[in-house]
Amino acid sequence: MASPATSARRNGSPSATALTGTSPSSQPPGRILLVYPITLIIGAIYKTISPTARDARIEKPLAPTLASDLNVPHHTSSVNYFARKNNIFNLYFVKIGWLWTTLAFVALLLTQPAYTNSRARGRKTVQALARYGIVTLSWILTTQWFFGPAIVDRSFVLTGGRCEDVRPRTPGSTASELNAVFTAAACKAAGGSWRGGHDVSGHIFMLVLASAFLVFEVWGASKAESGTAVEGSKAKQDSEEPSEQHTDITSDDTVKVWGLRFACGVAGLSWWMLFMTAIWFHTWLEKISGLSIALGAVYITYFLPRILPPWRDIVGFPGV
Repeated sequence: MASPATSARRNGSPSATALTGTSPSSQPPGRILLVYPITLIIGAIYKTISPTARDARIEKPLAPTLASDLNVPHHTSSVNYFARKNNIFNLYFVKIGWLWTTLAFVALLLTQPAYTNSRARGRKTVQALARYGIVTLSWILTTQWFFGPAIVDRSFVLTGGRCEDVRPRTPGSTASELNAVFTAAACKAAGGSWRGGHDVSGHIFMLVLASAFLVFEVWGASKAESGTAVEGSKAKQDSEEPSEQHTDITSDDTVKVWGLRFACGVAGLSWWMLFMTAIWFHTWLEKISGLSIALGAVYITYFLPRILPPWRDIVGFPGV
């Protein structure tokens, strides 16, 4: 006896889309995440074989927190534009990267039929916001605040890092006392240097998390749109006379396309800046630790629901 899904597909009923759409197989394959370690590997190879990269005297890696300019090269005459901390993409994109990620996500919610023209759009939107909340919370805890200093700051201190060369602001304070309470941002504000510990790459973490989040959301919205477009086209053809069948490009179509393009653009630029970071900044261990934390958040958000139905009911699948 044929299964309900098979019968539905044969009959062309809407339930076919519903049944297959909720399947984990309709979501991006896990191997798509291989692009991130491959990017880091290619960046390392380029840094090794390129005369330009070998000649660049980069003394310090990127900041351990996104709110800080610590541990970035202070020279402005680097041999490569992207090796400079003041390049326009670092200043106006990476430094406020989660703002761009949020804008791209909101653009998807406001323009894609998966969230605007569906009977279940309330449920889909709530689940999409839950996924956004998970990745945003992981970004906050890792780079901004974790019941005090962020995870990257705490890991730096736990591995022997401290704030050095600090000038006490009051006669009774000592540098050692200040070292014990400083985060990376506070250390810089006091004129010190954040040195000695393991510096989890906050940039690698944020860029991987942001780009993966947007790619998965765009994938889901596009898949939902393709299914809706097929059903809508068939219904329209059945209801129209042959002479009336034509293709119209409406303002809604334009908005929908540009919403997807904006999200893809933010994801693409995030990947490019990830590649630049892989070439010019941080040690291998620092890159891998940032990558691992980001992929952990991605797994919880997009892969754990595939094997844990109760969690799937909360966060759902993109576009489904």
